[in-house]
Amino acid sequence: MRRAGLIKPLLRINNNKSRVWRENYASQVDTNLAECTLDPKEYVDFKRQLRQINLPHKDGHTCLQLECRLCERNRQLPATAISVQRSPDPGGLLAYVNKRTGAFICPNCDVKTSLANALTAYQLPPPVGYKRQPQRQPLYESRFQNLIDVTPEACESLGIKGLKEAALLTAIGAQWEPQMQLLHFKLRNASQQVVGEKVLHMDDRREETFQGSSSSGLLIHGAGNKTKAILVSNLLDFIVLATQNIETHCIVCLPYELNMLPQECLPGLERFKELVFWLHYDASHSWDAARAFALKMDERRCLLIRPTETEPAPHLALRRRLNLRHIVAKATPVRHKAITTFGAMRNDILSELQNIEKVNGVKWKRFPVLNKLLKGHRRGELTILTGPTGSGKTTFMSEYSLDLAMQGVSTLWGSFEIRNTRLAATLLRQYVGYPLDDRLQEFNHWAEEFERLPLYFMTFHGQQPLKPVLEAIEHASYVHDVMHVIIDNLQFMMGVSTYRGDKFWEQDAIIAAFRGFATKHNVHVTLVMHPRKERQEDELTTSSVFGTAKATQEADNVLIIQDKRLTSVRGKKYLQIAKNRYCGDLGIMPLEFDKDALSYSTQIQNAKRRREQREKTESTEA
Repeated sequence: MRRAGLIKPLLRINNNKSRVWRENYASQVDTNLAECTLDPKEYVDFKRQLRQINLPHKDGHTCLQLECRLCERNRQLPATAISVQRSPDPGGLLAYVNKRTGAFICPNCDVKTSLANALTAYQLPPPVGYKRQPQRQPLYESRFQNLIDVTPEACESLGIKGLKEAALLTAIGAQWEPQMQLLHFKLRNASQQVVGEKVLHMDDRREETFQGSSSSGLLIHGAGNKTKAILVSNLLDFIVLATQNIETHCIVCLPYELNMLPQECLPGLERFKELVFWLHYDASHSWDAARAFALKMDERRCLLIRPTETEPAPHLALRRRLNLRHIVAKATPVRHKAITTFGAMRNDILSELQNIEKVNGVKWKRFPVLNKLLKGHRRGELTILTGPTGSGKTTFMSEYSLDLAMQGVSTLWGSFEIRNTRLAATLLRQYVGYPLDDRLQEFNHWAEEFERLPLYFMTFHGQQPLKPVLEAIEHASYVHDVMHVIIDNLQFMMGVSTYRGDKFWEQDAIIAAFRGFATKHNVHVTLVMHPRKERQEDELTTSSVFGTAKATQEADNVLIIQDKRLTSVRGKKYLQIAKNRYCGDLGIMPLEFDKDALSYSTQIQNAKRRREQREKTESTEA
């Protein structure tokens, strides 16, 4: 993984400036910096070099703001596009450098490049006669061609008392699509250019977001001089707050609800000194998702309205005739320096008690027994899965993670034992429910559906040291809002690190690092580990996990696959919940394997039997 902060070699400028310009800038200006990471020292070095080349810059909440000289080089851009984001500061602050990833983003000329390439372009004048081709994509074209002004019927279908169509049209720029019965809103980036659209289907209140491949925008209502904003996660809440004339705050609607927040959206929030999270939480999203977004936006400026009966989502508060301004005024900081009294935790405790099912976590649909025992999949926990060699640990974990990903749990796979193509093929087969070897004509259909799942894969294979793996995971947590990380398996990270001590001490250090990461970044980490060499007739226990007792002591959950098929004629395979720190419930879940679907889910297998029986009956009747 190339680090954006390693920019010292760029200062050794070659005499042949024309060649260096073309190689380091013109050919790579579109490079997306999603793979880069800045540490604090590198960030300080970069700002020092900006001072050396006399480039004005401003340190923001999440981004370093500076003048985009790439805009000035592109003479084909209209002057209005260059002046949109002009600041009273000398030189104008147009471009943004993400302080965590180092991504250089200019919303005006739509340049996304590595920090190294951008710095080279700033340092080197373009060669004589060289003209850079415009990098900005054309304006976003809506996929809805029959948009009209909002009608009274559309206002009535929203169910918001007193709402007029003029408020929707003039205040927040909504439009109506009569054939599909949906409300349409434009998403804009930090320079107010349209980069996408968000729609609300009236029949089922379903929301959809459509944006360009490299841009991401927000829906913002309010004057540009306001320094406070209220963030909501759905359009209904946005409409309520935008039409209630809350003079002190802008109203911002997130593009992808609580699933993810692209780093391209952060420049649009830089002008706000205070962000109030007033989000709507459903069964698939725990209310602590706001905490994860707050870490991304600089939690020092973030306030949170915790979900309680007296402080519900905005549209529910309006329906119950609660005072919206009073609720906003009672928002409390996300970040606490210290919690020393019950009073400081009182609102958190009340929120958990009133939202106990959401606090329990995301429920599995394929494994209802896990819901009874573990209650749900929660962020910030550490799970250890172990079992004998060949017992199906990876196959089970594939389906386990697929179930969660299908419910919006963004997942990062670190498979060091098997290649990503084979792992992805297994996940696809479990998703479809049958092999596609003889049905290749269906591949494109299922591949397009599967590609929509929030699944990411690390490209490591074989033995890997801890440091680059942790850097990749931290990057995925920030850029892709990953909620679940799977390491398969831990033994592949041993023996190649900088540790020179005992192997058990090395493993303990690795486990401690993942434990700390899960807690700090509020991400669920699952570690697949081999057991010690036990006799086949003996059952595995928490003491059977390879290494010292630290692994099971640090873990919140310990799952053991017990396979008795090799030691008993009627032996079964089952998953044992050997540790459950959340509620203490222990037990077992039988594992019956369907080879066609590569599935351990009884629900999938029962559905398959019913389908086969129905097809058999239909063929018999025919």
